[in-house]
Amino acid sequence: MKKILLSIALFIPAFACAQVAKWVIHPSYDHIRMLGDGYYIVSQNDKYGILDATEKEIVPLQYDSISPFNSHMGLLFNDGKCIGYTSDKGEVHDFSVHHYKLGSMSRFSDGYLAVYNPTGYWYVRAEDGSAVGPYAYASPFCEGYAWVRVPKSMKHIFDGGYTYDVISAKTGQPAELALGEDFDKEDIDFVSSPSNGKSIIVLKKRFYEYDYKTATLTPLSTDGDIENKKSRVMANERPVKVNTEEKGYSIIFKQGMMTFDHLMRLTGIGYTGQPSRQIAVPQDEVTDPQSSIKAIVYNGTDLMGLQCEGKEVLPAQFEDVVKVWDNEAQVKQKGKYGVVNIDPKATCRFVLNEGLDIGFEHKTAKSSIKVVCPPYMTLSLMTLSSEDDNCVINIDTRRENVNVETAVLSYETTLNIPEEIGLERTPSTVKFSLNYDGLKFSPAIIPYKKWYINNYAVQMLSHQIGGSVLTAEIIIRNTGQRDGMNYFRDVNIEAEDSVICTFSKMTEELYSARMFGWSHSTVRFNVDITEDGCPTISYPFEVNVRGGGSGNALKEKEADTTEDQKPAIVNATGKVKKRSKAKPAAKKDEKKVLFVPK
Repeated sequence: MKKILLSIALFIPAFACAQVAKWVIHPSYDHIRMLGDGYYIVSQNDKYGILDATEKEIVPLQYDSISPFNSHMGLLFNDGKCIGYTSDKGEVHDFSVHHYKLGSMSRFSDGYLAVYNPTGYWYVRAEDGSAVGPYAYASPFCEGYAWVRVPKSMKHIFDGGYTYDVISAKTGQPAELALGEDFDKEDIDFVSSPSNGKSIIVLKKRFYEYDYKTATLTPLSTDGDIENKKSRVMANERPVKVNTEEKGYSIIFKQGMMTFDHLMRLTGIGYTGQPSRQIAVPQDEVTDPQSSIKAIVYNGTDLMGLQCEGKEVLPAQFEDVVKVWDNEAQVKQKGKYGVVNIDPKATCRFVLNEGLDIGFEHKTAKSSIKVVCPPYMTLSLMTLSSEDDNCVINIDTRRENVNVETAVLSYETTLNIPEEIGLERTPSTVKFSLNYDGLKFSPAIIPYKKWYINNYAVQMLSHQIGGSVLTAEIIIRNTGQRDGMNYFRDVNIEAEDSVICTFSKMTEELYSARMFGWSHSTVRFNVDITEDGCPTISYPFEVNVRGGGSGNALKEKEADTTEDQKPAIVNATGKVKKRSKAKPAAKKDEKKVLFVPK
């Protein structure tokens, strides 16, 4: 079988890609707080509201302030009072008619907000705004439970005698505590907020640890021996006195002291004569989502840019980058704040000349540039500009095309011939910048291959040797000029090896050259063609002149020159050459006449 050899050329498409950036919230606000999930607290003229990712007001800008969100809920304030709350999706609940005031923790916890008014303490349910209560006191929920003070019985409503209850967040009702046969709820003298699943409960002056998961009651003992009744921790009085401290609360009992934080969670316990033991409480860890966006600080400018996944997307154009969150960045521009989204998975693709190499004819090459974007980008907000002096975008050729998959903006372009160009395909680049809705993208550098198209056919029609003079007729035809225009060209014919050469233009295409003074058997000469503003192309020829006369004698003889004589250019066979400055035309020798008297 015959082997078939395949010649494979590597195709390098002339395109570049840039990650997509767009405004989520345009920079027109005095302050912005990103809530996540596509919601934003914004302020304008000292009034706050909430926008969604389409910049729609889901909570009107009519509040003096909105608290940080917890459990997807934020509190609304006007005139220094909490008048209600809203979900991050804009579901507003106004409870101003109840004149509620905030308790010790001004935020929702486990779906409840602890409040009070002249009628008592209440829990407001986040889901529907209903209230649970009233109680003599209501603590914030922690780990699904909250303790409240309630009258011991109906007869104690007016005399102030109270006990404690534990409310379950699941039901909003008192939880069933396993207190054993010796105690009931009226015996509770104190209960702390749960921490790590456990509370401190005082029953008839005795301290216990209650485990909600196992529903077990364990006595506290100074020596750790729960069977030793003499070492059990005892309160000084009933009910237990709770002291207010700088960082929370404290209780002094017979054998020492306990400390609690502002939510009444146990933080430390110390027995007389023993080192105090510190107890860590769970912290509300609010961590922002990891982001691939980073701010860029530039030397020599006060403006900042943004990069995504290590690549610059938006060059210096922001006065500040306040915060990055997931694929978004809160930025400041012209004194106002907005939010920019950068999608690392979406790109704008720049295509030059439909991905084909570019051959230059004459001074310029006609080409095209298009940017292919995701369909959600609005083309009317998009412009494209050239960052290269050698490339001009023809604005009048703007075209827009949108379908379900892409949005395409395209222009016709004109590329001026580069300074360095040859007949072979060589790598080059051109640079474009995309501007979208007030955002300037980093320039896209598009690689392509360029070459100079040789539109000339040069042929030696005839030559003859008369004595010591070589005469050659050269015809030069332009095979291009597809646009029907005539281009000015400069023709020069030059011989090598110190051979003297003169030439003249006979017709638009026909040239005649005369050469003499050769010292070798072969005369080599070049026909150089240079279009205005383009590099020079050299066409080499050689003629065998063996036996054609004395070169030394001919050197003493000089041919006439004409206005068509052109400057010499160094030959480079098969290559494009740079033009040099023209040399002055050769002068004719003045003939001297000798008068001899008769």
